[in-house]
Amino acid sequence: MSDEGVGAVTTRAVTARAGLPHGSFHYCFGSKADLFAAILEQELKTSVSVAFGSPPEEISPAARIAFGLRARLAHVTAQPDRALALAELTAMSHREPALSHLAQWEQSEYRREVTRNVDEWTDSAGLRWTASTSEIAALVIAVADGIATSWLADRDDAAADASIELAARSIAGLLEE
Repeated sequence: MSDEGVGAVTTRAVTARAGLPHGSFHYCFGSKADLFAAILEQELKTSVSVAFGSPPEEISPAARIAFGLRARLAHVTAQPDRALALAELTAMSHREPALSHLAQWEQSEYRREVTRNVDEWTDSAGLRWTASTSEIAALVIAVADGIATSWLADRDDAAADASIELAARSIAGLLEE
């Protein structure tokens, strides 16, 4: 998928790349949709764990948000072909009837996990938001995805970092005084 795009993912291609007999695919996955769901679930877990890793020291809320956004972007810049393939898979799931549930599931799970992490972080730091943490999570996801998409289009590290700084200050501005 990372090498040739989502369209190249066939059960034969997957088993051939894995060095397994073609029939073995269905021992692991009921369908390609199940494979794609597993890929999205793994990526979701990785993205959340990367973005919500603990910073090395106690830092301001804006710096903490910037730290998470930078970690998420670093995950994308480390493997841009993988990030493009995942974006392609997500976009395709919006159009394909057999995959339409994946886009909804992925977004719902992503928002649930980010909300949980924002709750944990702000509760432990004694911070309160002027909006619900679910709304803050949706904003963080939109910003992280937007910055990643922009970087994938232009590969401009300085522009991405400027966006991260501005976004982190803006999101931190939603904390109660």
